[in-house]
Amino acid sequence: MATDSKAARWKVIVGYGAFAVVAFILCLMFTFPYDMVRTRLVTEAAQAGFAVRIGALRPGLAGVTATDVRVSKPPQPLSAETVAALARGEGGMLGAAELGEAVVLDSVALRPTLFPPGVAVRASIMGGTATASVGWLGDMTVRAELNKLKASGGNLPKFTGVDMDGELSGVLSLSVPKGKSPEPDLSQANGELSLDTQNLIIKGGKASLPMGAGQSMAMDLPQVALGGLVGHILFEKGMGTVKELKLKGDDVELLATGTLKLGKRLEYSEPAMEVNVRLDPEAQKRLGLLAAGLTILPPDKKDPSFRAAKLGGFLNRPTFLPRR
Repeated sequence: MATDSKAARWKVIVGYGAFAVVAFILCLMFTFPYDMVRTRLVTEAAQAGFAVRIGALRPGLAGVTATDVRVSKPPQPLSAETVAALARGEGGMLGAAELGEAVVLDSVALRPTLFPPGVAVRASIMGGTATASVGWLGDMTVRAELNKLKASGGNLPKFTGVDMDGELSGVLSLSVPKGKSPEPDLSQANGELSLDTQNLIIKGGKASLPMGAGQSMAMDLPQVALGGLVGHILFEKGMGTVKELKLKGDDVELLATGTLKLGKRLEYSEPAMEVNVRLDPEAQKRLGLLAAGLTILPPDKKDPSFRAAKLGGFLNRPTFLPRR
């Protein structure tokens, strides 16, 4: 009898425990502030100049997960009415003409972190994963990692206008000192950026090539085997020194040295790099106008097999000019 009584108590305890867990999950699902989370994400993105559409939100035991997330750069600033519609989840009628082509993220999970206090993000995107963490105690710390993202995935070809293939990987680690402004000032950041991509191929598409003096030339892109891109840049008080930046494939080889000065916002960062580029002779015949454009570049003084150029301007308005 004593044994049966103990077994019965054990079953009761397990039953109550299971009921409590199920009740907690159901309560979380029905009472979670989905609208508040969606509104915060949409409005924060809109302030940074992006449009965010979220297919669905669901809670997790340690955070919240968004699925079918679309991030785009609108051709014009979003109106208050459009932001409000996106915050209500009513952006389905808006397309690329209003919001721009979007990068598609299958899912994004956000959760708070304790050491250091902040937030962690994990996204399934472009056939790979992207993780990031932001710490808010003292100086803001940011660490982001891309792991084997497919250059052909997530609607990236339409977003960039370039049809590409290959794998993208990299790690960014920055410490951003607190300033007087509530927004982080990247121009004072310390850290490093590492890039490691494989088998990059441009299959086609369109691109605007910077020609200097604010001018650019639109052209159709031929197929180009870019190969692997490896890079390592160290940042100290916003000034990035290129330790290594090279691209080598069957059709092209490129080497870059110099600096990348971070702006308060990333798009205003200023590259000041000396670039050497060399095309394979067979590829030069196939690339036509693009290859002809490179012939205006002078030969590099140390290795005449390379053409010498200088990359300047801003990241959102770069210039690519002959280096004298």
